[in-house]
Amino acid sequence: MNQVFELNIDSKIVREIAKSYNTLDYVPKLRSLLNLVYSEKKISKFCKLDLHKEINNLLLNSYEGEPILKYKLFKAFVNRDVVAAYEIKVKNSRVDFLTVDDATTSFEIKSSLDNLTKLAKQSSDYVSAFEFNNIVIHERHLAKCLEIVPRSFGIITVDKSGYEILRKPILNKKTDPSEQLNLLTKKELLKNFGHVDISHIMNDLSNIEINKIFKNALKQRYKSRWNFIVENSANILPIDLQFFFKTNVEPALIYN
Repeated sequence: MNQVFELNIDSKIVREIAKSYNTLDYVPKLRSLLNLVYSEKKISKFCKLDLHKEINNLLLNSYEGEPILKYKLFKAFVNRDVVAAYEIKVKNSRVDFLTVDDATTSFEIKSSLDNLTKLAKQSSDYVSAFEFNNIVIHERHLAKCLEIVPRSFGIITVDKSGYEILRKPILNKKTDPSEQLNLLTKKELLKNFGHVDISHIMNDLSNIEINKIFKNALKQRYKSRWNFIVENSANILPIDLQFFFKTNVEPALIYN
């Protein structure tokens, strides 16, 4: 059963459901969330998968938060020859989405529900590591965003009707090889550079060489996880993509 109920739902309730929902929730929790908007009678015959699907449909149609935009980024790259990843730590920040092919390209999301308090620090951190950087924002943030992010950043505005690329990213020439190396584990440094001492690596290799190997290391780290959600996308609900990227658990084990 996969039924979508057409209702005018209070946005506060939708946000509460989005905040409370967890991919690992059991049937009682899923029912309690849906009971905030639907009568028990309407969902009484729903199995666990149906409950997950209904929450997913509800959020896709009525919620404008980060998980929805992450799904849209997934759709944009699922058929491209790239390796991509969610939530990559850079200094004290975490970039929402990263693609790696011939270049590293970051995407920071600021939905209509977010604020821009951390954006200046985040954009500075991403410039230290990645060649191309983008901000994906709700149009209400546009004016303020233009004041904050570097001119090299691409700007993509989104709303319920779709998205618009207002500015394409420009190659960032301020990447810092020491910061790139600090993103890698000791095991990754040893495997890719033959050494774990960052100062030693920087003395031996040029910035261009470090950047090239850095990209290969990221591809190795994330390739299997990205391929998993691509190959299983037909069985993964959009709002759960990041969970399955992180865990690579078979969807049937979660939904059934």
